[in-house]
Amino acid sequence: MTAALTLTTTGSGATWDEAYEDLAFTAFALGTQADDAALNKLLVEVRGVLADWEFIEADRRRLRGAAISARAHVRVADAALDLVLGKLAEALLAESDGSKDAELYRRFFPEDHERVIALGLDSELPIAGLAMAQLDQGEAVPDSVKAFVPSMRQCLAVGNAALMARADAYADLGRLQARVEAWLETADAVTRNVHGDLTTLGEERGLAYRWTASFFSR
Repeated sequence: MTAALTLTTTGSGATWDEAYEDLAFTAFALGTQADDAALNKLLVEVRGVLADWEFIEADRRRLRGAAISARAHVRVADAALDLVLGKLAEALLAESDGSKDAELYRRFFPEDHERVIALGLDSELPIAGLAMAQLDQGEAVPDSVKAFVPSMRQCLAVGNAALMARADAYADLGRLQARVEAWLETADAVTRNVHGDLTTLGEERGLAYRWTASFFSR
C-alpha cells in the first residue's frame, strides 16, 4: 500500500500548463460523481484553485502581449535613432572634410559613429543625449547640423519612453511569476490533500486503491 500512495503532482516540477491539466483532470473526474457529497466537497475546492489559474492565465497573456509590444517599440526606436545618428554623422563629416579626427565630429562622437550605432538602445541613448547637448549649443554648431535638432529630440523622447515601458512590462512579468509560483505551490498542496482524502475515503468504503488513482492523471 505504501508504494501505491506515491503520486506525481505539481511539486515534481510540472509546468504551468501541465499543472493546470493535472488539476483539471481531477476536477472532471470528481465531477463524474458530483452526487457524492464527499466528492462534491473536494470538487468545490479543486474548482476554486482552477478559477485562480484562469485569472492568472488571463493576466499572463495580457502581460506577455505588453512585453512583446514594449520590445517591438524598443526595436523600432533603436532603428530610428540609428538612422538619425548616421545622417548626423554624415553632416558632421561633410563639415569636417570627411575627417573623423576633426574637433567638430569628435564633439558629437568621441568614438566612431558606426560603433555607437551598433550599440543597443540602452547604451546608445546616453551618447545621443550628449549629441543633443551639443546641438543645443546653437551658434557653436553649423546650420547643416542644427537641422537634426527636431529629429534627434524626437528620437530621444521616443527611445526613453520605449525603455521605460519595457522596464515596466518586465517588472510586471516578474510580479506575475511570483503569482505563478504561489499558485503551483497551492495546486500541489490541494492535490496532495485531495489525494489523502480520497485514499482515506476509499479505505473507509473498502475500495481498492485504483479507485483513488482514477482521479489523477498521473
